Amino acid sequence: MDPSLKERLTKYIEPYKPLLESLKYFWNAFQSRQGASASIQDRAFSQWYKDVSPRFMAYESTTCSLPHVASAVKGTVLELGPGTGNQLSYFNPSTITHIYGVESNLEFADVLHARINETSLEDIYTTVFCDILDANALERHGIVEESMDCVTSFQVLCCTPDPAAVAAQIWKLLKPGGELIFWEHGASSDRWTLLVQKFWTLFWPYIKGGCHLDRRIPDILLKSADWEVVELKYEGEKTSMMPRSYGRLRKVVAE
Repeated sequence: MDPSLKERLTKYIEPYKPLLESLKYFWNAFQSRQGASASIQDRAFSQWYKDVSPRFMAYESTTCSLPHVASAVKGTVLELGPGTGNQLSYFNPSTITHIYGVESNLEFADVLHARINETSLEDIYTTVFCDILDANALERHGIVEESMDCVTSFQVLCCTPDPAAVAAQIWKLLKPGGELIFWEHGASSDRWTLLVQKFWTLFWPYIKGGCHLDRRIPDILLKSADWEVVELKYEGEKTSMMPRSYGRLRKVVAE
């Protein structure tokens, strides 16, 4: 059944609430800018995300898709943008050799390290604070081409300045037969909802850590390199501002 006009309008105006909420964090970061090493945007976004993480974790615990894809993580793993470490509890340590958490925002360091210890992953988890496209910084930690069995991206590609370049980099870092495991939000398949997403995206990235609501993540991934689709699924209502796509893409083994 198609949603009513009232249902659509209710969903379509919802983003104003988190936008207003984030403006308070920007103001606080601006006021405390003196002597700060990180940018106002990084500090505002990280503090907001730390505060709302319990809400995100509560939502994630109601889904079947995130635990499902996370259960496939194995071997030597690169976790892209771990942030506050919300998803660490879904990993199965018995199937993992080592995890490298590549995070570009150093403001997450304290809460991420605390979460690693809380989930008893400190012996197999290494934090790497750099951009995923910084090959020199990655190399210093032994993260080089064809060195990873698995890369995870859980609600990260919405925020990266160039998701196609990141996807291509992920492909390079994976061993032949290695997998990208993702759970991302993105563009709606409903044309009216997509138009509203595009409207909110005029403002959203500037105060939400670069997050875009209207990216077609699966299309970006599949066009970035030679992938074999192991699993690709979608979830979310027509009026959802953040419908999800999730699945597993395997790096094709050259013949």
